[in-house]
Amino acid sequence: MNTTTDGLIVDVRKETEFKKGHLKGSINIQATSEEDTFETWLGAIVEPGEKFSLVIEKPEDLEMILQRVAKIGYEKQLQAVLTLAEENLIKTKSLDLQDFKKNPDHYTIVDIRNKSEVAEGKFFDSALSHPLNELRKTAANIPKHKPIVVHCAGGYRSTAGSSILESELDGVPVFDLSDAVGLFKK
Repeated sequence: MNTTTDGLIVDVRKETEFKKGHLKGSINIQATSEEDTFETWLGAIVEPGEKFSLVIEKPEDLEMILQRVAKIGYEKQLQAVLTLAEENLIKTKSLDLQDFKKNPDHYTIVDIRNKSEVAEGKFFDSALSHPLNELRKTAANIPKHKPIVVHCAGGYRSTAGSSILESELDGVPVFDLSDAVGLFKK
């Protein structure tokens, strides 16, 4: 296993570990338990035929992750599997939740739920709808003049969404509302 790669990088570690430090441009799609819908979101975010590399927590995770990648037929697209050293990692900034509560208009809020979920009701009236499975294609359409806050329904997808936007939108602070979205459900 090596520590550098070119192209798309999918980091399968826990959200907390990803936020502590990750490779620049990597996307976090968690695969740390059987309950994680890793295969679903890998197939929705990574295009068929698109080459990618994986970041795993430890070498012992390799076989399990490869089996999950193979479940959706993406094993031939896999270029490399990496574990990380501590140096040269990007740390994800935490959202000042109190400021966000008081001043939501100071942020561009991006709702990455599916269109059918958004149709059932928004958590934030001003939120822009960009479904996670389309986000890599629509990221350039998101206004960049304010910090961006990404949310879904419960927190799992927002980590992937915020990491996609962090990768696609250079120079704009991107925050993951994560499970704090529960505080805002109407």
